[in-house]
Amino acid sequence: MLEIEAKIKVESLEPIAERLGHLGARFIARQAQHDAYFFDAAGGLTQRGCGLRLRTETADEKTISILTFKGPKQAGPYKSRPEYETTVADGEAMTHILQGLGYQTTLTVTKTRHLWTLDGCEICLDDVPPLGNFVEVEGPDEAVIKAVLTRLDLADRPHIKKGYAAMMAKLMGISKTPT
Repeated sequence: MLEIEAKIKVESLEPIAERLGHLGARFIARQAQHDAYFFDAAGGLTQRGCGLRLRTETADEKTISILTFKGPKQAGPYKSRPEYETTVADGEAMTHILQGLGYQTTLTVTKTRHLWTLDGCEICLDDVPPLGNFVEVEGPDEAVIKAVLTRLDLADRPHIKKGYAAMMAKLMGISKTPT
């Protein structure tokens, strides 16, 4: 599966949520997400531009854990890369399995996400302390993403190709940076 997304930093998420409502977007859920990023001692994941994340996500009083492998970034105007995800029954056990295989948790990111859909895209309104507020638009292709960004009046804003983990690692001065 190929993940294609645009990420834009914004001052406030409220005007974007209001705009989504006026555009007829569908609100899906408010999620609390805790992401743990894993690295191997040899640095192979980082050297290949890949990432391994275990997310604990709580929405509507239900918690799930999702293991995600992110492949190297592809060329293009938006952040694009192979992504494979699977739900795991026990996040704590998965952490121990990964550690047993030689992976170490070196970074965590916690955020609140308001998830919407519009025109075939998933729109995430993210509050990521201490990084700030971001809008992510993920869709099937660049043209659809650009059209949604235009409808949200965000098409002319600069896009951020770094992930939250890379931004957080830079802020914290961590040298083993995820992508």
